[in-house]
Amino acid sequence: MVRSWSAGAPIGVVLLATLLLTGCAPGEPGNDDAAAPPSPGSSSPAPTSSSGEGVAATADGYVPASLEGPARNVPEPVMPALAKEESLEGAQAFLDYWSDAMWFAYQTGDTSYARDIISPHCEACLEELDAVESVYIDDLWMTGGRPSIQLSVDELVLAQDGVYKPLAKYSGEGGKLIDDGVMVEENAPTSDESTLVYLGFDDTGWVYITMAPVAGE
Repeated sequence: MVRSWSAGAPIGVVLLATLLLTGCAPGEPGNDDAAAPPSPGSSSPAPTSSSGEGVAATADGYVPASLEGPARNVPEPVMPALAKEESLEGAQAFLDYWSDAMWFAYQTGDTSYARDIISPHCEACLEELDAVESVYIDDLWMTGGRPSIQLSVDELVLAQDGVYKPLAKYSGEGGKLIDDGVMVEENAPTSDESTLVYLGFDDTGWVYITMAPVAGE
């Protein structure tokens, strides 16, 4: 049965329509406080992104989400050693892991990997992750939705407030919200949107703080 998207809908569903599949919606640039992230867990490598339309299992048993059911046997994201280095290459490796962690959350409803690396000061991020959890608690599921952030700078510059704010391009794979085999919400893909990504770094590694749109774009 298709669920209502009115004001009476579950809070997670309401948030999904405005926050989900946005790569943790951009926050206010002035909120630069970062909390040190706990060490993320690790397991098998994350798979490449899926359109969510296929249902055939891969060699490792992963089955992408489709109208027929949620994803199964989704490999858990693994943070590479490079993603813990305070360098341009390290920051990009961290953002690639962030993409894996967010995609894993969309595919499974397990937001623990994403929460481990996202600042608690990013309220939009945490609301989005709460919405994702609510979707799966309500027995709905999602297809697709992998976000991507690609840095557009040749070097990292630490701002006076102790936060890195490199220029980047954000892209988001289109995603669908499924209820009992019926698509009830669809998000269009986005490509190469200019943004500033706010990152903190301390002795535990990188932490994702927020994104902010580039003025005039």
